[in-house]
Amino acid sequence: MKLLSILGALALIGNAGVISPANAHPCGLDAACSLDNRVYRAKAPENWDGVTPLPVLIHFHGWKRDSKHPLKNPKVLKAINGNSALLVAPEGLRRTWDFWERNNRDVPFVRAVIEDVAKRFPIDRSRIYATGFSYGSAMAWRVACDAGDLVAGILPAAGTLYRQDGIDCPTGPMNVMHVHGFKDNVMDLPLSPDGSPNVAVELWRRTNMCAQEPDHTETLNGHTCLTWSTCQSGKEVMLCLHERGHIVPKGWISNALKRALERYQLGEGAFSRADEPSAATDSTSQSN
Repeated sequence: MKLLSILGALALIGNAGVISPANAHPCGLDAACSLDNRVYRAKAPENWDGVTPLPVLIHFHGWKRDSKHPLKNPKVLKAINGNSALLVAPEGLRRTWDFWERNNRDVPFVRAVIEDVAKRFPIDRSRIYATGFSYGSAMAWRVACDAGDLVAGILPAAGTLYRQDGIDCPTGPMNVMHVHGFKDNVMDLPLSPDGSPNVAVELWRRTNMCAQEPDHTETLNGHTCLTWSTCQSGKEVMLCLHERGHIVPKGWISNALKRALERYQLGEGAFSRADEPSAATDSTSQSN
C-alpha cells in the first residue's frame, strides 16, 4: 500500500506541469470566459497535448451572431483541427462590431482577450491570425489596421472597411488574404468605375507599399487570386474572387490558415516558397 501511495504521488508530481484541456480552460461552447463585463470563447484543436504552444485563429462572428457560432461551425472546426490551432471567438456587444471608426471599443477588447487567453493556454504569439465573415470580416480589417502588432495576418471573407482612401493604418503593413464574391449584395465587393476589383484591397496595397497592379496570380481554395507579393514592406496582399454572393467559400478558412501558417509570422514579411500553395480540390461554396 505504501508503494502504491508513493507511486501515485510521483505520478501527480510528474503531471503537475501538464495542462488538462478538458478541465483547465472553461471557455468553450457551454461556458464563456468573462472579461470586463464581456465574453469570449475558446476551443483547442483535437489531439492537443495540453502543453505545446498553439497558433491562434481569432474568429469574429457575423452580424447578429454570437461567440458560440464559430465553435459550432464545421468549417471553422475543420480549420483549427486540421491546422492544430486554438480558436478564439470574441463576442460583440449587441452581437455586432464597432469597426467603423478608429478609437473604438472593440480593438482594446480584442487585445484584452488575447492577454487573457495567454493566461489560460500556451500560445505562439508570433502566429496569431484573424478571420471573420461579413461584419466580422470588417472587424478583422479594423484589428489589422489599428492593432497590427497583435496579428501576423488576416484571412477575412465578404466584408471590408468603407472609404478606404480616407483610412491610414497606424500600426503599418499587414499580410492579407481576402475573399469576396462579385454578386455580394450585403457588403458589396468594392469596384472601380471601370469595374476593376483591385480597389477592394486598396487600403492594404497602399499600406504595404505595393505596385498598382498585382504581380502575379495564384490558386487558393480553387479560386484564382490576385497577389501583390513584391511590396516594399515585405508583406503581401491577396484578393481571391468568386462569382457567388455573401458567403464564405467552402474550405476557405482551412486553406487560408494553412497558407498563413506556412508564410506569415509576426514581425516578418511573407517569404517565398519553392512550391506554390496547393489548390483546394473542392471549390464548392456555401454560406457561413
